Amino acid sequence: FSYLSEYSLDYFLINSGGFDAQINQAYCAVATVASVLNSLKYAKRFREGGDLSGWSFDLPIDPRYDPYPYATQQDILTGDCVWNTVIEHGDGSANGEHGGNVDGIFKPPYGLSLEQSAKLLKCHTSDEWQVTVQEVDPSKLTLSRMRYDLKAALIDPDARVMINYDRKGLGQVGGGHFSPLGAYHASTDSFLIVDVAKYKYPPVWVGADTLFAAMSTVDKCGTYDYPKGQERLADNTSDGKSNKLVNPLTPEEYLRSLELLNCKQKMRGYIILKKRG
Repeated sequence: FSYLSEYSLDYFLINSGGFDAQINQAYCAVATVASVLNSLKYAKRFREGGDLSGWSFDLPIDPRYDPYPYATQQDILTGDCVWNTVIEHGDGSANGEHGGNVDGIFKPPYGLSLEQSAKLLKCHTSDEWQVTVQEVDPSKLTLSRMRYDLKAALIDPDARVMINYDRKGLGQVGGGHFSPLGAYHASTDSFLIVDVAKYKYPPVWVGADTLFAAMSTVDKCGTYDYPKGQERLADNTSDGKSNKLVNPLTPEEYLRSLELLNCKQKMRGYIILKKRG
């Protein structure tokens, strides 16, 4: 903790606000969005009933925490906004209403992209908040600009940062991953990643240049025909018994799934949620 400085407020707010480990290995983006929203408790003005006046956050009230709004990973995936703009995800209803047990995050391309994660944030915030997506393309963005953006957000109590990076760029096991950013340490030019996979890795300090390189990596399906495109996979029963494009078993089947989804490559990067004004 000797590294903590004026750029470390987010670390404390994220950990004290409601920082839960991702509930499965596909929900890193969802867990990150939930932790970001929960860290803004002091600023929360939730909508009550149908009254939209003066609300900043539109979070469900989980029966376990009623009457207190709290961003759980299951609850922030329900609702028309998520269904229509992010991913098809049911509410668990036994009768199949509102999607039943549908969970598009467990279908190809698996997880959420940078673009989808930003839209998930928008589903739960009002126009009072600005969501900015920045792909880290070295041909368009410099290390200095990235450092400036992240530092400016970290020192602002009304801003949060979530990052999308390749774990291999940090020498870790895994691939594309999301987590909140918690702090910056000037003398070592390092950023603190508060890993939502708490069962796998603790928070880790990463040099700015290393973080830049880990984010300037390609997501093979950075965008696709979501949220309805996955329905094309369900139309194919290639062997008459199992759907090999919904649950691909080989690299070839997975690539075929991506083709049907109309996947396009995009760079990974970061998202900044910031209060306007």
